[in-house]
Amino acid sequence: MMVQTNDWRDSRVTYDDATGSYRVDRDTSELLSTNIVLSIAAIEGVRPTQLPPLAQTIDPDALEAVFDCSNDALLSFSYAGYRVTLDALGSIEVVPIGDIQPLQ
Repeated sequence: MMVQTNDWRDSRVTYDDATGSYRVDRDTSELLSTNIVLSIAAIEGVRPTQLPPLAQTIDPDALEAVFDCSNDALLSFSYAGYRVTLDALGSIEVVPIGDIQPLQ
């Protein structure tokens, strides 16, 4: 599985120095929840099974349903030390929670 995670990082995850965030090129052949877990595992350099189950944070089925039926959805949540933001266009942004600036 580490090979898959490394391949995922190399082909799908890019770091943006200007914003301190990671951008994920979503693989539409995989579930959205799978994209999230594989991306964070790749960023962390760990196996996906070493992360907490995503279902402890957000219902993966509900996540899929929201983005399957809405063309203007926007959702942010915290998972495994990161703020994950998704939009209906398929964009996935991952920001380390320590790097998030509080709203003023």
